[in-house]
Amino acid sequence: MAHLLAVPRSDYGAVIAYNTARTPGLGSAIFLHINIGTPTAGCVTLSVGELLKVLRWLNPAASPRITMGVG
Repeated sequence: MAHLLAVPRSDYGAVIAYNTARTPGLGSAIFLHINIGTPTAGCVTLSVGELLKVLRWLNPAASPRITMGVG
């Protein structure tokens, strides 16, 4: 994971609680991070400005949810 920290997408971000039961085959994590113009392996990406707005608004105590879908 240390190699991810050298990439600008990791300058800002958050971990989305996914598969917290650690069910085999469902993947290990989904991250919310900066869009650097390349596909991800299932993460949620936003422009730097939009991501900073979300991170400033985000209140973990309120148990926020991110809904993902296609188009």
